[in-house]
Amino acid sequence: MVVGFAIVAAWELVTAAGVIGFRRPIYNALSLVANMLGLAVLFLMLNAQFLFAAQVIVYAGAVMVLFVFIIALLNPVSDLSLGRRGGEWVWGAVFGVIFAVLLAALLYNRGLTGKPGTFTPEAIGAVGNVQTIGIALYTRFLFPVEVTSVLLLVAAVGAVYLAMRRIR
Repeated sequence: MVVGFAIVAAWELVTAAGVIGFRRPIYNALSLVANMLGLAVLFLMLNAQFLFAAQVIVYAGAVMVLFVFIIALLNPVSDLSLGRRGGEWVWGAVFGVIFAVLLAALLYNRGLTGKPGTFTPEAIGAVGNVQTIGIALYTRFLFPVEVTSVLLLVAAVGAVYLAMRRIR
């Protein structure tokens, strides 16, 4: 299990670096698809089959294919590459160090232990994994789910608008 996690973790790091490292937008999007698939494998390793299927179908399947389609459709110049000024790596390093310090402080203070919630393995086993997630999504977390869907819709419409303005 540890070896499999290490392999998938290395895959996640490489594909995440590809998301920000490539100069062509289509390669960035394809690296994000590979990253989403690796995340789905992590869900499967954690015995969360529903989240695995949802990750593959919704994110790696539908959303990322939509992004790749929009990039391919609205970017007629295939040799377009984004110019970098060089300051991105400095800002990335600064925020990476801040994140690492915060994560180390959280782990040092045992902030991840938390308190037991209502979704114990026994409660999930009695109702079922899919039913428990469905009940939580459509009752307790309905507002954040809907806000996220509206945010994704606004981002897609904004990307199309900006791309159409650039073409004209």
